[in-house]
This record gives sequence, C-alpha cells and structure tokens, in this order.
Amino acid sequence: MSQHQQLTARIKAYAKELGADLVGIAPVSRYEGAPAMLKPQAHLPEAQSVVVMAIHHPDGSVNFGAEPNSNFSAGFQVGMIPKLDTLSLRMSKFIESLGYVALPMSCTYYWRHRKYKTVPYDHASSFSHLNAFVAAGLGEYGWHGMVLSPQYGPRQRLVSVITDAVLTPDPLYSGEPLCDKCKLCEKACWGQNYKPEHLLGDPLRFTIEGKVFEHASINRWRCFWGEQCHLDMNLLATKKNLKEDDLYDAIKEGVTRTGIGNAGYMCSSFKYCMAKPIRVWDKSKAPNPLRRKPAATLTDNDLIRQVVDLAQRAGADRIAILPLSRFESIREQFYDGFRVDDFFKTYKWVIAIGRELPDYVVDNTAPLAEKNLQPMEVLTCGRMMIGTVDIARMIDDAGFEAIQDWWLSGISPLAAKLTGWDAVWHSRNPHGAHNFAHDVDGAGLEHPKIAVQSVVCNADLHELQLLLPNVLGDIADLQDVCTVSRGKLPHIELAGAAPLNALAPTAQEKLRQLIPTAKSLLVLGAALPKRMVELAGSQEAECAISYNFANYQAMREAGWAAQDVATALKSLGYAAGAMLEIDDEAMWRKTPLGGLPDLRSQAPFAVAAGLGFQGRHGFLISPQFGPRQRFAFVLTDADLPAAAPTSGHCPDGCRLCADACPVQALDGTSGAAVFPRHDVRCEWSLALGMVEGEGTALASWRLPKLPVPETLDDHARAEALAQKDPIQVLGYQRPNQADTPVERCLQACPMGR
Repeated sequence: MSQHQQLTARIKAYAKELGADLVGIAPVSRYEGAPAMLKPQAHLPEAQSVVVMAIHHPDGSVNFGAEPNSNFSAGFQVGMIPKLDTLSLRMSKFIESLGYVALPMSCTYYWRHRKYKTVPYDHASSFSHLNAFVAAGLGEYGWHGMVLSPQYGPRQRLVSVITDAVLTPDPLYSGEPLCDKCKLCEKACWGQNYKPEHLLGDPLRFTIEGKVFEHASINRWRCFWGEQCHLDMNLLATKKNLKEDDLYDAIKEGVTRTGIGNAGYMCSSFKYCMAKPIRVWDKSKAPNPLRRKPAATLTDNDLIRQVVDLAQRAGADRIAILPLSRFESIREQFYDGFRVDDFFKTYKWVIAIGRELPDYVVDNTAPLAEKNLQPMEVLTCGRMMIGTVDIARMIDDAGFEAIQDWWLSGISPLAAKLTGWDAVWHSRNPHGAHNFAHDVDGAGLEHPKIAVQSVVCNADLHELQLLLPNVLGDIADLQDVCTVSRGKLPHIELAGAAPLNALAPTAQEKLRQLIPTAKSLLVLGAALPKRMVELAGSQEAECAISYNFANYQAMREAGWAAQDVATALKSLGYAAGAMLEIDDEAMWRKTPLGGLPDLRSQAPFAVAAGLGFQGRHGFLISPQFGPRQRFAFVLTDADLPAAAPTSGHCPDGCRLCADACPVQALDGTSGAAVFPRHDVRCEWSLALGMVEGEGTALASWRLPKLPVPETLDDHARAEALAQKDPIQVLGYQRPNQADTPVERCLQACPMGR
C-alpha cells in the first residue's frame, strides 16, 4: 500500500470513527470548468483533495415530515447540523495533526443569496457539498438538484474538508442510475416550482471526467419562500415569476409565517424522492416511497448496548427507555394534519437521553449566571441532539424505524416527568430563536436543570433507566485534572488552572456570587486551524464561512469539555459549574449557531491559568497556537494546583493588529502592553456586522451606509440592525443571519503564523 493509500485509509477510518455513514475523496482536478470562486483551490490555494462525509436521515424523520405540507418538518434534520459541524472541525484538526493543511467547511447556514462577482447563480453556497459528493464518487444528482446515494437515495446531509494532502480519489459512481426522472419531485412540490414557466431555462449541465450530470434549473427564490422565510406553502403556487422583491411584498402584505416559533420546514420534493434501485412502496406506512433496508437482526440487548454507548459518547449522563403507550396523553399536542394514529401504530418505544445543566449553587439569577446559563443550555441541547441522531441512525441501519423527537411534540417533557428527572425538561427550537424551557405542566421555567432529547422507534427493546458514567471517569487526584482532561477529551488542546485569589478582586466577587466557597478556575481551550485563520476572507473565494463556523464549533468543544470536567469534580463531592464567560459586561457577537464570547474579555483568565500571555490586541497568545483558540471555564471549590505562568511578549514595535482593524478600534499609538480598545467601534464592526471591511459583506449582504458611532444604546442598536440587508431582516427575521466577520486583529497577528 502506497503512502497516499495509507493516509487515505487513516482519514476514512477516522471519519467512520466520528460517525460518518459515507466518506469519499475527490481530487481537485474534478473541479475543472467550475466557476473560479467556487473551486476548492479558491478556498485553499494549495488544495489537492476534498474529504466528503455524510450522515443519513433516519427514514422515520422523512416519512412523518412535510405533512400536512412543507411548513411542517416534525423530526426532520434534528441534530444533523451540530453532528456534521463536529465532524468537519474534528476531521480538519486530525488532518492537521498528521502534518497537513486542512480547511473545515460548515454544513449549512451560509449562502450568497444573490450573484456575487464571478459566481453566476443566486442562492449559491461558497462551496458546494453537493458537487463535492458527486465528485467524490458517492452518488449522482437527482432531477430536483439534490444528490442521491445508492445506500440512502437523497436521504443524507453532507459536509466537506479541503486539504493539501494528496489522497487516493474514489472513482465516480458508475452503478445503476439512481435518478430515473420519475418526476415525483415535480408532482410533490407545493410551489409547482418545476413548471416550465417557473424554471430558469434549460437544465443545468456539467461534466466530470467525461461523465455528464444535469438537473432542473429551479428558481431558488421560490424555494426561499418556504425554506428560509417560512411563508405559507399553500400560497406559493399562486405566485408567478417570483423574485426577491415579491417575497418582501408578501411579507409586508401579511402572508402567514410558520416554522420558526411553530413547525419548521421540509421539502416535499425531497420527501417523495427515492433512488430507483432501493425504491419501494407501502402506502399503509407512508404516502411517499420508502427506502429498501436490510432485515432487522439485532437482539434487544445488542441494540440497547449500542444505544447506551452512543448516548454516553454524546455526553448524556442519563438514559431511559419507555413504552410509547405511556405517552397517549400527548396526542392532542400534535399539529393538525400530522398522522397521529399512524405514529402510535408504527412506533413502540421512547429513548430519552439527558444531561444536567450548570447549577451555580447559590444564585442562578446573578448577572454572571444569566450570561452563561442560556448559552450553556444551547450547547447542551445541541449535544443531546447529536446523541439522538446517532441513536436514530443506528436503529435505522439495524433495519428498524426511528425518528428524532422535535421541539413541539411534547415527547421529551413527558419523558422527563415519567423518569422523575427533577420534573424539569429543556428543549430548544433547533433554529436557536427562542428559549423553550418548561416544566411538565407547561409553565415556563427560567432556569431548567436537565436538557432532554428523545428518539421514538419500533426496535425490539425493553424498559430501563440508567445513570451513565462521565467520560472522564473518576479523577483520583486533583493534581491530575488538567492532564486527565487533555488526555481523555482529545478535542481540547489547552488546560490550566488558576487560584481564585489570583484573579482581579471584581472577578472574584462575581464568581463567589455563584459558588461562595470557590477556590479555583479551570480554563480549557480548543484550537482553531492555522491556515483557516490566515486565509479567512482574503483568498480567491472571498469566504469567511470556515472562520465563523469553526470559532463557534471550537467554543462548543471547549464548553462540552468544561461540562465533563465539572461533572467529574461534582462526583468527587466538589461544587463545580461550567461557564463560557467570566465578565458579565463583555461583548457577545451573534452567529447563525448562537453567541460567541469576546476573546479579549476571556484572555486575562487564560493568562492567570498559565496558558499564555495577553497580546497587544488583548487576546491570549499561547505558545502552541498564538491567538488561535476558544475557551470555556470550570468554577469549583476544589483546590486545583495552580499552573506556572507563561512568559512572552509581542514583537517590539509591532502594531499589525491595530493597523488591520477597519474601524481603528485599537489605539496602536499607546505604549501600553495591551492596546486600549474602543469597545463601541469593535461592537459595531464585529458584533453587529455593520462594516464591510470586517468581512460581513463577503456574504454579499447589502450594508447600510452608516457612520461608526461613538456611543451605542439598545435603541441605536435596534435602529442600525433594522437597516441591514432585507434578506436578513425580512426573510430570516434575524439581522445577523449568516454574517461572516473576521477578527482582523487576530488574523494579522504574527504570533499565530
């Protein structure tokens, strides 16, 4: 086996270890003829290969979705986005650890909805996972423009990593044609988007190594009506020649929205598609074609062992399996048009997994607690969603039927009640728009205690309830907390502890509002890929998507690790709570996935924990990664051994960080060791996304021509955000949706190169 083959085998094996159902390799040569800005080399100039990974949709989540129409998604896609983004960053860092460059791509959320420079299409992602899937030999395009695999038909979701590693490519798919142009997608589309008068012209065609692919040239503004705007799908077919402004007119005219705050979205064309070689029909089970799957063979004990293992891998600290017959009381909670009777006939069991949320012992209403609880709830809920999609896919592949719970079904709160898990449940809208915390009687709870997500299935199981051991196990010696954490939590690279009395008096006071007996602060860091930071927004693709998604994903990794350490310390009898921020007045910036803390506000605490020194830009500079890391914290009354300080300083006279800032937020003329920062300017540019030079305009957003203010209050913020791109403000109803700002000061820092 050649060196390239050995490397390819290691990468594919790691993808499977991470949970990918499909993995393939595409050489960059297969992108000849693609628009220049969309090629892998436009993102990573030295690119040689693209690693493509996919996880499949559980069949049940498709069979019960898009009913009564596409505005109603049920369990479709629950958990898939955090799962795929985790795959992408972990694979990228794995490839880096082997000595190569890797650029992780986010699975979703970021689009250029209008043509951009040399990109000739509306609604183009800056890098197409669909094209990568086909180029990696994993399948073919369907007539609807989605991709089909021989294993799952269209029922998979994708993510890619671009690398300079020369890998052994997979051959293009050459089996039986997967799409036979049955046109079920056309018939199922609620907007009649495939009618000749609605198409943009002849089919889109392209060639890879002599093989021709084609699909319908759909007007994606019509898809945008339901998928992003969540407008009433019953009305889309009445709209002719739909363009961008017609969407805004419909919104202003009061066309009903569903979805966010209601039920979601699932494409009916997707629901009614299935690859011909594995297409079967059984109208007694679903109105759409089904996927032929292997016969069920595993015993209940085998299944349960795998279920428990997957729950524990996802960070769950408890699991329960309950008969669905005990959930009859929630029948009335399903929306009109959902096949409730079929649901209760099809499925037998509810598998609920849960994770305890941070509890700061004394005062969960203190400002610092308020700053941390909601973001930690989001991270924990996403982690449990990963567990449910892993479990549902495993059950699906074992020949049974499974569906993830969704946030309005009522399944998880009742599961929490039946298990007695503090009679408190938490589930979040997967779009992150609202905090849906309820007790089991439906009353709002400000600070839930347990995050619970569920899978409903027809596998042969039996009732049980277990508490699961923490991934760290027992830490016998507090001297080993940092070492054990780094060893058993491989997705964090930095760990250090500071005694509380080494922190500023104000910080000590605020932290002791949460744990009065607190003695130590543990700081955990997850690194950002080096080349990704260097290139963000400055490469030919003019893309900062990787930078923004990876910053959030690295924070996720650090936050999940902090939860695990806090749980381990609590098992030893100590008080401990995981946190993302220590400064309750610090700036946060919004992303499509959630909020990101200010690295500058976190840096002094990381310095106190011996992880590095504070650079002139205010960020931590670690010996290993320079300024390229995200943090989370554990506050505890355990007396952890203090880390030795790390010495260092920025190069004499260096002010590259200050010069790189598009709003001159850093005072580079200051002789201070840390340049003073104009916080309002930084917030305006970075957090609110109001400045072209910071990177927000790279997503083709139209930014208002407003001067950088000297002061800001909530009214001024709201007024400014209301003037951002109408796609963000009117379409998504989120002014910061898919902003792609880059900390130009961090990017310019020579200590990270």
